[in-house]
Amino acid sequence: MNNIISISDFRNNISDYINRVTYNKDSFLLKRGKSIVAKIVVYQEKKEYLAEDKIKKYAGILNDMEAKDIKNHMRKFRKNFQLLP
Repeated sequence: MNNIISISDFRNNISDYINRVTYNKDSFLLKRGKSIVAKIVVYQEKKEYLAEDKIKKYAGILNDMEAKDIKNHMRKFRKNFQLLP
């Protein structure tokens, strides 16, 4: 539920309002004169994934270190590979 409060009330009781937003997940609309100028809500940080990270996560693709390790093993394998007569 959005509570409408004046900016001066918010300024005078900022710690109380911040605690209510943080712990109770309340939200407030700040009013200046007759108009609403801001909304105070709890901040929820969202981790943004790059497209490459999403592909690796869902496709099971190797990370860079694993890929380099496999590449080195393949080089050794090709170098030592011999056909039997």
